[in-house]
Amino acid sequence: MRMTAAELAHAVGGILEGDGGVRLAGAEVDSRRLRSGDVFVALAGARCDGHDFVDEALRTAGAALVRGDAELSPPPPGRALVRVADPLAAYHELARRECRERRWQVVAVTGSVGKTTTKDFLARLLAPHRRTGASEGNRNSTLGLPAEILSQEPGVEVFVAEAGMSRSGELATLGEILRPKVLVYTRIAPAHTEFFPDLEAIVGAKAELLPWLDSQGTLVINADDPCQESFPDATGARVLRFGGIDSEARIEDVEDRGLLGTRFRLVLPGGEAGVELAVPGRHQIENLLAAAAGASVFGISADDVAETAPELRPAAHRGRVLALADGISLVDDSYNASPLAMRRLLELLARAPGRRVAVLGEMYELGDLATEAHDRVGQEAAAGCDVLVAVGGANAARMAASARKGGLAEKAVHLAEDAEEAADLLNRLLRPGDVVLVKGSRGVGLDRTVAALAGEEAA
Repeated sequence: MRMTAAELAHAVGGILEGDGGVRLAGAEVDSRRLRSGDVFVALAGARCDGHDFVDEALRTAGAALVRGDAELSPPPPGRALVRVADPLAAYHELARRECRERRWQVVAVTGSVGKTTTKDFLARLLAPHRRTGASEGNRNSTLGLPAEILSQEPGVEVFVAEAGMSRSGELATLGEILRPKVLVYTRIAPAHTEFFPDLEAIVGAKAELLPWLDSQGTLVINADDPCQESFPDATGARVLRFGGIDSEARIEDVEDRGLLGTRFRLVLPGGEAGVELAVPGRHQIENLLAAAAGASVFGISADDVAETAPELRPAAHRGRVLALADGISLVDDSYNASPLAMRRLLELLARAPGRRVAVLGEMYELGDLATEAHDRVGQEAAAGCDVLVAVGGANAARMAASARKGGLAEKAVHLAEDAEEAADLLNRLLRPGDVVLVKGSRGVGLDRTVAALAGEEAA
């Protein structure tokens, strides 16, 4: 975004107060993330109201987008207020305008698992060949993604966006903003089930992006995921399938190297190549395949992917492997968790050499599925690890009980109330050569456990 405060007011039909000439170059809804020249979008949330932070925000931000009737101090010199009826609607309109006027080729990545890693891989595959921008981290919501759109550098040709949701309607909003040229689905599975009655409802919510896909664009779907079978019928766009044995994009001859990663043959439309991926886990092959399929739409070849793949690394707390003292390996996947994601990481742990220690936090937002899901994870832990540390409250206790019932010895199952207690417990339990998996929902805060073990600062 490159405009003055006066131009901003005109674009959203707002009323300007203060310096209309102040130049703006980005937007943010979180006052803690503001940079000089940003627009602070003041939104009322469940726990706080952004209007309470406007005075503080204008120490950094060039302007604030605020509600028309909000009682606020006049902006200081060199700053502006833009008053509108609905700051969120105006914020979304700015993001729509940015996508339209910048004429990006937008790639949207969505699904229930692997979105952030696939988005990051895809952006890295495109970067040597196109001026590529991407949303940061998992800023994939109707609040975070518009800020990423409005804060891109000039000259971007392809913008790779992660689109996420926890409730129906959210992806429809993002689709209207993005209007993607390429739409990539990873895999759809039960997640955020507290807000959906069943898997069918989740599939329906994920499908909200389909009407917004450019009819001349490309839909990239996972042929191994039955939830996506009907998606091609909802669009006139070209369909590119990945994953199945007859798919245009697929993987062959996989050599699993455990924590060292994998080697395999990548087949894309137009060619194939041997690829080495240093990120461990067969699920990461699927993430790379989804990214490579999306990149192939822009002419990226299998040889191009093979050249970039050895440099790919997971984002923080999404599968990175840390080498600790005494030959201990720690797989840090602490950012978030769902039943499918838990299963995938436990399968990785089961193939690791040495004593296998699973540190598993509770999974949130599962609603009525929570009991069954935690029971199942406990059973899977019993099959895939030698020591379990379950972290949290009642559902953590349920995981622990299920692991004991599944055959894990009583003395090998431990319960910790929080991330700090888990770290203290692990400092006493760990032995040289152990392989430790840490995974749980974001709210459990197991990144603090990782930080304590690795001597880092928590995010």
